Amino acid sequence: MLLTVLSCAALASDPADTVVMSDAIEIAKKAVGGEVVKADTLTLETGLAYRIRLVNNGHVKEVLVDATSGELLPP
Repeated sequence: MLLTVLSCAALASDPADTVVMSDAIEIAKKAVGGEVVKADTLTLETGLAYRIRLVNNGHVKEVLVDATSGELLPP
């Protein structure tokens, strides 16, 4: 009985629905190219996001990736 309860609790918060930092970095690299120089997590009004800073052709670019959907967010 206890195993059934724990299994149901695990299904309620499926970690597959959350983007991890390494996924966010790959999304950012595909979007703008370049090399990652810094990556951190932000708490926005809409939820968690990853801020990825990349250097591409001598220019620093910052990309925000939604930690739930993996979508790029406006800066």
